[in-house]
Amino acid sequence: MIRSSIFRKINEIENKIISESLSKFSPNILKFLIESKKQLYISIIESKKKTNYPTVYLVSNDFQKIIDLNGFKGKIYLVNLYFGFIKKSYFYLSLEGTEFLYKQGNLSDINRLYLNKKGEKSVLYGNHISKNMIVKTSSHLEKGDFLLIFNEFDEILAIAQSKSDTNILQHLQPKDIVALNLSDKGIYLREKQ
Repeated sequence: MIRSSIFRKINEIENKIISESLSKFSPNILKFLIESKKQLYISIIESKKKTNYPTVYLVSNDFQKIIDLNGFKGKIYLVNLYFGFIKKSYFYLSLEGTEFLYKQGNLSDINRLYLNKKGEKSVLYGNHISKNMIVKTSSHLEKGDFLLIFNEFDEILAIAQSKSDTNILQHLQPKDIVALNLSDKGIYLREKQ
C-alpha cells in the first residue's frame, strides 16, 4: 500500500553518501558527473514494505527543465536513467548506472570476468558464477571486489562481487562459485509484470 511519494533533487546528505560510495569505484566518476551537467534525483515511495529503498536517477538537462517547468515534483516515480539506490547510508550502483559509466570510460579500473555461452545463459537466469563458466578474468582479483561480467561479444551482462582471490581461483573445482551475481540483464524477463 503506497502512502505518499517524493521525487526531488538529492540533498546534501544524500549527495555525500553517493559521492563517498562512488569515489570507492573511481575518483573520475564524480568529476564526470559534474562536467556532464547531469543531476541526481531521488524517488522515495513511502510504504509498509521493508525492502523499499530510495532510488536514484541520473537526469539530463532536458528532463530537468521539463520537471522544473511543469511542477511534477512528487508525482514522478522514475525518469531517465536508474542509477542506483541508497540503503543504510551506502549508495549501491545499478547495472544500468554501471553500464552508463563504463561506456563513458569511467570504470576502466574495475575488474572483469568474461563468460562462455553456458555462463552467459546461467547468469541471465539469475545464477551465481562458477569457475567452469569463466573464459577470461582480470589479472588480479580480491575477495569482495566489484566485478563487471561480460559475454564473448564484450557486452555487459551483470555486476557481481568476487567470492575469491586470484591465487585461490586456480585451485577451485569447476562448479565452485567464483562470484555472486548482484544484478543481471535477465531480471527484466524474470520479474512479474
